[in-house]
Amino acid sequence: MKRIDVAEIKPGMILAEKIVSPRGQVLAEAGTAITAQQLLHISYYGIKTLSVQDAEDAIEKYDFEAPDEFIGETQSWRILNSEEFAEFKRAYVKCSDRLEEIVDSFVHKQAGLNDKDLLDDIHTVFEEHSTGLGIMAMMLNIQEIDSTTYRHSVNVAIISRVCGMWMGIKDKKELDVLTMCGLYHDIGKSLIPHDILTKKGPLTPDEYGRMAEHPLLGYNLLSDVQIDRRIKLAALQHHERNDGSGYPYGLTKDFIGEFSKIVAITDVYDAMTADRCYRAGICPFEVIAQFQRQPPAKYDQNVLQVFLKNIAHSYIGTGVLLSDNSRGIITMVSDKALSSPLVKLDDGSFLDLRERTDMFIKACI
Repeated sequence: MKRIDVAEIKPGMILAEKIVSPRGQVLAEAGTAITAQQLLHISYYGIKTLSVQDAEDAIEKYDFEAPDEFIGETQSWRILNSEEFAEFKRAYVKCSDRLEEIVDSFVHKQAGLNDKDLLDDIHTVFEEHSTGLGIMAMMLNIQEIDSTTYRHSVNVAIISRVCGMWMGIKDKKELDVLTMCGLYHDIGKSLIPHDILTKKGPLTPDEYGRMAEHPLLGYNLLSDVQIDRRIKLAALQHHERNDGSGYPYGLTKDFIGEFSKIVAITDVYDAMTADRCYRAGICPFEVIAQFQRQPPAKYDQNVLQVFLKNIAHSYIGTGVLLSDNSRGIITMVSDKALSSPLVKLDDGSFLDLRERTDMFIKACI
């Protein structure tokens, strides 16, 4: 057991002692993995230190496997069994397969970046499958299909385009450039050994060093290609952070491209919500809470706040599984507490997660 400052607590650490508010309310039980949503609540009470069993980042210990409560016609079940989702999946898989072919041919110098058809496919995804059930809801469910670099790049491209639209970008050519920024942001990973990309445990320092080379490798691959410079910069800068804490150069906000700042956020969002070989995907509301716990200077707040607000509001009407395994539907989201919405429970009662700080959303169902 070790007692450490709350500021040093990472989501996933296992609590050694229960957390109790100054008024005696139990906020989290001993032996459970603490979440970013709980950490946000704890900050409201002025709690300074916590006791944990393991000071390592244990986010992979989350267990979001569906319990019996998932059995039945949940929203995810309806989406996965709809014809609209079947069509969306076909278009999505076509995009990722085509991207893999394009990148493979390009990297091995067999062809240039012949991506006009790929961009047309992305347009098809938006124009034919972005209404009704909602593209973000379908994106959340598509995560179960695959988690390769190419799937991730298509995810980031689609989410970046959605984010650009939320930010008021209306020019289709500009949205196309932003989409291409997402498609090619990780192209440098095509030169990283496969065993490093798919490793099921922590990377060694040497392996991490190799992985951290991919922004430079991607930029070098694209440097001589006749494409918009912002696409090249997104490949180079998507791991840079406004406060200078990123890599490869530790750039600050004035030296990072605007589209690179968008891709930096959508890349992290998709990486956390998608299933990985070493952990299950995290609930969008937990991801929102994790973003909100970051220092405000880390990401472009003009982008981040628009993105998080729209993400949270896009889940109104969505079924959720709560931390006590009860189920409900999100009915209202406050802009001042995006990760703690109002939930209508199955018994008809309402639960305000802003007040019930001992509970949180475990999964969207």
